[in-house]
Amino acid sequence: MRPVKRRMKPLRLQALYTVNALAEAAGVGRRRFHRLLRSVDVRFLRLGRLTFVTMTELETKVPELWESIQATETLRRALDDST
Repeated sequence: MRPVKRRMKPLRLQALYTVNALAEAAGVGRRRFHRLLRSVDVRFLRLGRLTFVTMTELETKVPELWESIQATETLRRALDDST
């Protein structure tokens, strides 16, 4: 049986992302994704039960994820412009 590849769900560019939204977009569990971000020293913002990550933290600490978010947003805009 071949492994199932999960595609990243599109995320719009914004100043803050919830850890849940990022994990869901990446197809990874919330706790695992939180540990991944912690392992690269990403700083979190807490508001009640929600945990946020800033766009600049992603850009500097997890450039691969940031590039992926930018690419999906660019493709989404190109598709929106063509319709």
